[in-house]
Amino acid sequence: MSKRPSIDLMALTSEPATPMPEAAQRAAQPAKPVKPLPQSLTEAAIVKTEDLEPLAFKVSPAFRKRFKQGALDADLKLIELLIEAFDAWEEKRKLKK
Repeated sequence: MSKRPSIDLMALTSEPATPMPEAAQRAAQPAKPVKPLPQSLTEAAIVKTEDLEPLAFKVSPAFRKRFKQGALDADLKLIELLIEAFDAWEEKRKLKK
């Protein structure tokens, strides 16, 4: 069994790579202003990543899309939206202590 010879990749190109013109013309986008977190998230609701436990359940594709879009529109992580929604639900039912 013979070993194939290695391919000289440098020989495949006639000139060195250059940046694409449209990439060089783009200006940097200004950073979005950081909005403060909602009151419910600034309290004990925020936990360290290593303190989190899995919570798995299935939802319809339509709800999943709405939930993710809602979090994106509000500039929240999914966990932040879930905590905020549960806090609002408890408040509405007067269950919050």
